[in-house]
Amino acid sequence: MEKWEAAKGWCESHVGCPYIMGATGQMCTPSYRQARMAQYPTYADKMKKNCPRLSGKADSCVSCRWADPNTGKGKLAYDCAQLSRWCMDFVGISFPSGATSQWEKVAWAQKGTIDQLPADKLCCVFRRDDGKMGHVGIYQGDGWVIHAKGHDYGVVRTRLSDDPWTHYGIPVGLYDEPYTRPTLRRGDNNEYVRIMQTYLVNDGYTLAPTKSAKDGCDGIFGADTEATLMAFQAEHGLPATGVCDQDTWTALECPESEPHVQPAPEPDEPSAPDADRVTVDREQLMQIVKTARQLLGQIEELIGGMSNG
Repeated sequence: MEKWEAAKGWCESHVGCPYIMGATGQMCTPSYRQARMAQYPTYADKMKKNCPRLSGKADSCVSCRWADPNTGKGKLAYDCAQLSRWCMDFVGISFPSGATSQWEKVAWAQKGTIDQLPADKLCCVFRRDDGKMGHVGIYQGDGWVIHAKGHDYGVVRTRLSDDPWTHYGIPVGLYDEPYTRPTLRRGDNNEYVRIMQTYLVNDGYTLAPTKSAKDGCDGIFGADTEATLMAFQAEHGLPATGVCDQDTWTALECPESEPHVQPAPEPDEPSAPDADRVTVDREQLMQIVKTARQLLGQIEELIGGMSNG
């Protein structure tokens, strides 16, 4: 798969997500909306109107048009620039926040006015308003654009001709470099980390909740994610390094991948130790993760006490 194909697939999978000014790909909840309302009071009324709970139209998120119909939980929320940022981050291309900053600071392999747009290539499209880029979307290379249009619309797929786009840009690396999953390690913070965390949660592992994600899938590769990944690796017969390499990605992405279980010896065969493998059942692994979390908490409290003292 090419990078532009991966970026296109990412965009398509996010159509129907909510738009919230200042949202950075976090789950849409009433409390998250309230935090953004306080941050951007000019848009507070629109944020409130588009939330059934905050507007008093419902007492749960289940019926909300921004909720996942399978889980009843809010989908990931973006504003226009954060949608393009996370999309490009997904394929390993770094984008800043803000449409104007993206236009001015991204390394573009090709850019120009919209009349010069290559009709068959995925690229970013911009709308210039009063000397600044007021909006950004991802042109899909087929006459359609996916963009976070506004609070009343969310992330939508519209024809290129439906909006007054004025400029386009193709970032360096989108077409001339192969697409591969990056190796992830503690300290990383990007869309790939969140995908890895989601695979872990879907496989039955539990991540500690964070301020931005109740399920722990916040895109931040911290100590808890590292410990959980090590548990996954050990259970699947991989070196428990806590680094998500290509072998770990393969195990995470393969739905039929089964945890490694050491086969029992035949009745007439002596049991011999395997120096290269250690079999630990899931309960033991999760207990190890739990203990690690408790120790981390104690260390943080100790450091905090030293700092206060």
